[in-house]
Amino acid sequence: MVDPGEPGVHEARSEQVWSATVDHLRTMIDSGQLAPGSRLPAERVLCEQLGISRGSLRQALRVLDSIGYVQIRAGSGTYVREQESSGDRPLRSWFSEHEQLVEKLFDLRATVEPTLAERLAHQHTPRVVSKLEHNVAEMEQAAADGDMLRVIATDAEFHRVIAGNAGNDDVADLLRSVLSLVGEERRTALRLPGQIRKAVEEHRAILDAIRRSDAAAARELTLKHLLDAKTYAHDYASTTSPSPPATDSSTKDS
Repeated sequence: MVDPGEPGVHEARSEQVWSATVDHLRTMIDSGQLAPGSRLPAERVLCEQLGISRGSLRQALRVLDSIGYVQIRAGSGTYVREQESSGDRPLRSWFSEHEQLVEKLFDLRATVEPTLAERLAHQHTPRVVSKLEHNVAEMEQAAADGDMLRVIATDAEFHRVIAGNAGNDDVADLLRSVLSLVGEERRTALRLPGQIRKAVEEHRAILDAIRRSDAAAARELTLKHLLDAKTYAHDYASTTSPSPPATDSSTKDS
C-alpha cells in the first residue's frame, strides 16, 4: 500500500486541486462571468470562494497565464485577457503572419531551457521528478480526451516546473516571463498535425534523462525538442498545400 505521506501521493492530490481550479476559472472566463479586462478578486477572497490554498490558486493562475487566459501584473493583480483564437483561420496562415515572432521566441527558449534541464538533472529531488511524472501523464490523458486547453496548460507547466527547480531564480523568472508571452503561439503550435503526440514523447524522454541524472542527455533532448518544433512550424508555414481543418481528431493525434 502506498504511504499517503509519500511525495507521489501528495503531488497527485495537489495536481487534482489546481487542475480543478484551472477548469473552474476557465469556465468563469468563457461564460463571461469574469469579463475581459477585469481584475480577479484578491487571492484571499478567491481562496475562500473556491475552498483551496494559496499555493493551489497561484499554481492555477500561473497555468492560466501561460495559456493566455489571464495576465499576472506584479503589484497590481491578475487580469482577464482578451481571447484571441486562431481556430477560425487556417493554422498555416497564422504561422505565416507570426513567423518572425515564433522564431524569436523559440530561439530565446532554446538558449535558456537546455541549460535549466541540464542543471535539474544534476540536482533533482524525488518531489520534482514526481511533479514531472504526473504532468506527462496528465498531458497524455488530456490528449486522449481531446481537451486542447489542458494539453496546452500541461505543456507549459512541464517547462515551468523545470525552470522553477533548476536553481537559478533569475533565469527562471525570465523564462516565466517569456512563457507568459507565448499563449497564442503555444495554442497554435500544438494544433499542428502530430505535434501533441510528439510533445508527449519528447517530454517523457526529457523526464527520463532528468530522472537518470543524465545531464548531457537532458540538455540535448530539450534543445532538440525546441529546435524541432521551430523547424516544423517554419516548414508548415512555408508549404503551399492547403492546411487541414482543426478537428477533435487532431487534438487526439489519431
